[in-house]
Amino acid sequence: MNRILLTVITFLCVILTEKIFCYKMEIDHLLPLEKYIGAFIAFFLITYVKNRKIRLILLLLIPILSYFQMVHLSYYGVPVYPSAIYLMFFQVEEIFGTVKEDYQIFILPMTLTLISVATIVLAHKKLKLERSIKWLHWVLIFYLFYNPARTFVTGNTWGRQPSTQEMMGMNIYLSVSYFLGRILPDKLLGNKNKNYEKFPMSFEQVESFDGNIIFVIGESLSANHISALDYKRDTTPFLRKLKIEQDPSFHISYGISSGVSTDIAVAFVVNNTFGLQGQEDILGGKKCLFKFAKDAGFKTSFYSSQSQQQLRYITNSLCLKYVDQYKNLKNLDPNYIDENAADDKLLLQHFEEDFADKNKRFYVLHQRGSHSPYNLRYPETQRPFALSGDYRKDRVNHYDNTVYEFDRFMESLITKVQKLDMPTIILYISDHGEGLGENGVWGHAVLKKPSFSIPFIAYYHQVENNFTFTNEPTHLEVTLFLSKLLGQKSDVEFPLKKYTILGNDMDGFSGSVDVKFDKDGNVSN
Repeated sequence: MNRILLTVITFLCVILTEKIFCYKMEIDHLLPLEKYIGAFIAFFLITYVKNRKIRLILLLLIPILSYFQMVHLSYYGVPVYPSAIYLMFFQVEEIFGTVKEDYQIFILPMTLTLISVATIVLAHKKLKLERSIKWLHWVLIFYLFYNPARTFVTGNTWGRQPSTQEMMGMNIYLSVSYFLGRILPDKLLGNKNKNYEKFPMSFEQVESFDGNIIFVIGESLSANHISALDYKRDTTPFLRKLKIEQDPSFHISYGISSGVSTDIAVAFVVNNTFGLQGQEDILGGKKCLFKFAKDAGFKTSFYSSQSQQQLRYITNSLCLKYVDQYKNLKNLDPNYIDENAADDKLLLQHFEEDFADKNKRFYVLHQRGSHSPYNLRYPETQRPFALSGDYRKDRVNHYDNTVYEFDRFMESLITKVQKLDMPTIILYISDHGEGLGENGVWGHAVLKKPSFSIPFIAYYHQVENNFTFTNEPTHLEVTLFLSKLLGQKSDVEFPLKKYTILGNDMDGFSGSVDVKFDKDGNVSN
């Protein structure tokens, strides 16, 4: 009973500390049940460690790591990334010189941690544990070193980005593991992965757009399957009609994404960054679109039809402290059954009421889009492209049906916008592309053009279309255009000479590819 009681006390101290902190800081941090069960089992096993000092240290490890996570969240608004650990060691003076001026950020984390640690220490002292396992502490210590060693040996990417579905202390442990297993060896061995030329970028404040901005971030939509971009099948009849009619309010073209995985691309888009400097820009949080929007007086919203689990590696990069309204699939549809079958039109169910107050808005809609499994991404009653029974052909048929569903979404959105009596600009980009057999590429996360070739769409309501873009605008070009609308003009000129696209790792360990442009903005390689 003493052993169970100590486990319960430790477990509740850790969980309540995190819950209270997240509540006070307005952070969405709902863990799945298996994480709680895993934590409870881990604390219970620790109670069997024979050496009292080692046992206490292991019990206090997670609460202490949680403290550092809370401090980092209080100041930077994002959890500890592996690169932040590198910066802590090599820019100690600058970091502590900055943080010491904001001593109040330590108050809540310190108070919660001291109460938690004191309670655990007191319980550990009072409760007698008779039975123990002599060698158990060696197993637990081995586990602490196992993850960084596995990362170094196998290239495992566990911990490369903090997850919103991990305990705070565990997130730091995983970040440390990735730092020790990938980033530190990279530095010590002289790997040139991090020796990159920093892309210079500065902003000046300008007058912001006096109207609404609706930014739609799609999912896995390939430019090669858009009939408005000359795909052989009529997957986008509404958009194709706007193009044929040469509607001056409408623009569509090919584009280039900043990464071939969602967690990288969305994070880079929201933070006006790309390439190997991306993670540093996210940690800084100074170029975040939502920050620019709030500074310019916009009411901000981020709605996603993806679930909390699907967003777990993205949410930390969204600078949510500048977001007035945040909703994921659970908020939009509490009764959803299958998160893969979520309907993107859920994003529009609050549209009229959201825009009723006449405040200018920065409204970000994040879709589930055309992500696999394709057959769950559209209703069976809406299947313009019939199935054939051939597996490969039907992968394309299913996918094209998802693109048709996207066209219906855009039609619904544009129709709603046309009813607004405020100037409104719609911008659409996909997070990355999708291979449907071109050059042997299926899916994404492959550093070939099908994975990073995306559609770019703009629609202007009660706004004169005097805007120009290069022939294949990159994510960065689109987001810097957005930033200018939000009152922050950059000094970057397009087309760029070179644009770096990353794989599924912000540190570039999963590879990168440099796209070069000619003077007209066309991809030249």
